[in-house]
Amino acid sequence: MALHWHLQKSSNNLKMFQNYFKTAWRSLLKNKTSSFINITGLAVGMATSIIIMLVVVNEFSYDKFNTNLKSIYLLMKNQKQKDGVSTGESTAGPMAASLRNEMPETKYSSRLAHFDDEQLKAGNKTILASGIYTEPDLFNIMTFPVIYGNAENALKDESSAVITESMAEKLFGDKNAIGKLIITANKNNFKVGAVVKDIPSNSTIQFDMALPFSFYAKQNDWLNKWDDNRIQTWVQLKPNSNLASLNNKLTKLLQTRSDDKSVSLFLYPLADLRLYGSFSNGKPDGGAIQMMILLIALGIFVILIACINFMNIATARSEHRSREVGVRKVVGASRNALIYQFLSEAFLTTFIALMLAAVIAQLVLPAFNQFTQKNIVFNFSDWRVWLLLVATGVFTALVAGSYPAFFLSNFKTVKVLKGAFANGKTGGGLRKVLVTVQFVISVFFITGVIVIYKQINYVQNRPLGYSQQNLIDISANDSLANKFDIFKNELSKIPGVRNVSAGSNNILYFSSGITGMDYPGKTPGEEVSVFVSSVQYDWTKTMGISMLEGRDFNASFSTDTTAWIINEATVKKLGLKEPVIGAKIGGKTVIGVFKDFVYNNPSGIIAPVMISLQVNGLQHYFVRIDNNNQWQKTIAQIESAVKKITPNYPFDFSFISEDYQQRFNEWKSFGFMATIFGCMAIFIACLGLFGLSSFLAEKRGKEMSIRKVFGATAKNIWSLLSKDFLKPVCIALLITIPISVLLSHFLLAGITYHTSLTWWMFGLAGAITIFIALLTVSLQSIRAAIENPVKGLRME
Repeated sequence: MALHWHLQKSSNNLKMFQNYFKTAWRSLLKNKTSSFINITGLAVGMATSIIIMLVVVNEFSYDKFNTNLKSIYLLMKNQKQKDGVSTGESTAGPMAASLRNEMPETKYSSRLAHFDDEQLKAGNKTILASGIYTEPDLFNIMTFPVIYGNAENALKDESSAVITESMAEKLFGDKNAIGKLIITANKNNFKVGAVVKDIPSNSTIQFDMALPFSFYAKQNDWLNKWDDNRIQTWVQLKPNSNLASLNNKLTKLLQTRSDDKSVSLFLYPLADLRLYGSFSNGKPDGGAIQMMILLIALGIFVILIACINFMNIATARSEHRSREVGVRKVVGASRNALIYQFLSEAFLTTFIALMLAAVIAQLVLPAFNQFTQKNIVFNFSDWRVWLLLVATGVFTALVAGSYPAFFLSNFKTVKVLKGAFANGKTGGGLRKVLVTVQFVISVFFITGVIVIYKQINYVQNRPLGYSQQNLIDISANDSLANKFDIFKNELSKIPGVRNVSAGSNNILYFSSGITGMDYPGKTPGEEVSVFVSSVQYDWTKTMGISMLEGRDFNASFSTDTTAWIINEATVKKLGLKEPVIGAKIGGKTVIGVFKDFVYNNPSGIIAPVMISLQVNGLQHYFVRIDNNNQWQKTIAQIESAVKKITPNYPFDFSFISEDYQQRFNEWKSFGFMATIFGCMAIFIACLGLFGLSSFLAEKRGKEMSIRKVFGATAKNIWSLLSKDFLKPVCIALLITIPISVLLSHFLLAGITYHTSLTWWMFGLAGAITIFIALLTVSLQSIRAAIENPVKGLRME
């Protein structure tokens, strides 16, 4: 009997919900305009939020594929300096072995160094690849599944290599490339010892090819020095290790071996590196997590704007639906039943919009990935994606539908059936508040986009301290790197070539730093980290860097091989006193001081750099060519000269100016995302404004007709209707712009080289907002203003 009663109750509940959704469907079809506006606004809002959600999920998934993630650490160092503490990921070469042999908490440790654009040859195929030099334990620490062979054994053999399956297919046309031969640019032969699955795009460590670190160590004696920090050290700890105690032991070990008391070491979790990898004065101060929080807030705001549209249109149509509510109450409908009915309409509208949003997001993602240089995938087979989609739909439906449901179900039966609709004032006041909130959010988007692009443009046009115009960087394979004199002689025969030099680094980025140097006036125990690089003769002349004092390297001076040329920042950082020329730093003599130039972080402080002379083995050849319409011919002649010297290798070059602009891709990516999301927010707000103005223009149709009969012009009518909607927009501007100014100041304060805020940036945001709002409202206002008054009064 009880079972029968429960089954009967379940059947009745099911029929009740079916009736709710049938009624909701009929309501959608009956009110096509409001349904279209609601569904479109919600779909665009949720599509934007879905893309944001996918970006955030991708960032939070970084390195999660590693089964040992919780016990994996990167060894980092803090360096005390005069103006605070600097933090870096590069550490000394001997640290990995000391961790392995002297620290019982260590399970595995591995050194790692990167290489870019290495020329690889297999049979008749030659390609450029990026990769790493590393030790066998890296494949115990990280989870890089092996398809063929044994990665650990391969890296124990100096003549073996580990490659990815994509690299195997590129070079050999077969994933199983075990035992096949790869020849590098410097004529070294490596046989394939293992093939691993392609490295996931959400991995901190990326490579196409892994070569034995023992091979790298034989070519770089500095790896034995405790004060030369150029490589990464990765560690996996044993369970229940005391991290604080281990960090203290590592610091004492380094200070003992290097006699440098200003450096401290610490192990930083790989799990935190992506999102919390930014440091200030030696302490974590955020990182990508800040952008993720901002994106999540943007996603919520965009959905909120769409929900406000739903609320506004629902309450604007309340007078039309008041009699429906009254009749339903007369025939016995309770308030709860009415609430369920209106929530059903919200859920139906929302989930139709959600399906449309999923389609929009899927269609937009390829273009989004191209512009932002990301690899975001909408994986419908991932249950977490479906869970987030459903959660987004439920959240949106509840936020959008709750207020209209409670508002509409609260109408008094007798009053609405008599036509005494008393809730209009309250609803109208709330609508103005909600429209104001929409445009507060929209103005934040607009001002944010303007500030971001102003900052990008400001940094892009920063005085660089050298000339990028018609300066090219030629990647020198090891064969070419040892033939600079031949290269320079060949290029001297080309009319369009003005200057030739070389360097161990691209001028845009210097990675090698040293500490522990002696210099005049050094305070005992105080160390300064300085970037170092090596160059050929005529480097400053070729790069267009001004010498402020002393001279550049010159072949006439045999002692220049034991000399430095340094930048202004080095003089200031070390506190060098006049005369700087002749001062000894780390056993070498300063022969020149050159003007500071921008490198590494385009918007950051210019750090100290010291340059030494090296006549062979440099990986970057710099050529300055004439700035005329013959530059393409000059490039072709340079290519012919390079191929004449090294015929078996491709000619790989780039313009320094183009490489520099690529460094802004991350900023541009964020600016593009902010622009897209801002446009979506403004579009949704204006869509709601359009719907609201159309309903209220219809509601006030008779009033406007009477005004026209008594002599009101079309301009008067347009002005009257537009003014009502511009009031909340102007209030939004008054609220938002002061807050935007303060927020922009706060965000820019964290950037060393930042633009200044000017009144026109916020004035432009206000003008754009008013123009868009006015244009949207005018579509309905003009229509009402030019309508024949007879039509509006015909039913009176």
